[in-house]
Amino acid sequence: MDRSRFLGKVIGIYCILLSIAMFTQMQQFMDYVNRLLNDNPLMFVSGFFTLILGILLIVTHNIWQWSWRTLITLVAWIVFLKGATIIFFPQFIDRLSMHFVQSTSFAYCAAGLDLILGLVLCYFGFKH
Repeated sequence: MDRSRFLGKVIGIYCILLSIAMFTQMQQFMDYVNRLLNDNPLMFVSGFFTLILGILLIVTHNIWQWSWRTLITLVAWIVFLKGATIIFFPQFIDRLSMHFVQSTSFAYCAAGLDLILGLVLCYFGFKH
């Protein structure tokens, strides 16, 4: 199985499950994010895990061609940038995350985008 299809399946399933969890338990999800924002050491550690995941994704899949595979590369770079931002600019992530916690419409839009991304990646990942 080629790497793009594998990552499309994994990231796609993850995004679909995440979006379903958000849609069905939005208030609890937003409460957890709010608690995480108030735990600076845990945010710092999560930044390192996010950063290493982003680096692994970029190193294994940095394909810039006009196809669905570019979506995986974009996700990889976003994960990397998020991890680096959590570590180097935690106050920026705090402000951005507060928008998520304070606005249910923003949170539902994020869940919707996750669902669409997951469906697209699963379609191409599982397509024969």
